[in-house]
Amino acid sequence: MTPLSTLLERAEAIYLTHGTSSARHLLDQIETAIREGAPAPHICELDHMLQLIEYRDRTLALYGKH
Repeated sequence: MTPLSTLLERAEAIYLTHGTSSARHLLDQIETAIREGAPAPHICELDHMLQLIEYRDRTLALYGKH
C-alpha cells in the first residue's frame, strides 16, 4: 500500500499539471488501466488520488481559496 504522504504528493503534482481537469485526467487513467488489465493495486492507487483531488475541489468550493 502506498503511503498517504506519497499519494498526496502525486495528487498535488497532478493538480498542478492539469488544474481543474485533474479529476477528468485521473478518470481517463483509471479507465485506461482497467481496459489494459492493470494490476488492482495500481488502479486503487489512481482511485485514491482521484478521491484526494475530489476532496480538495469540494473543500475549496466550500471554504474558498484563502
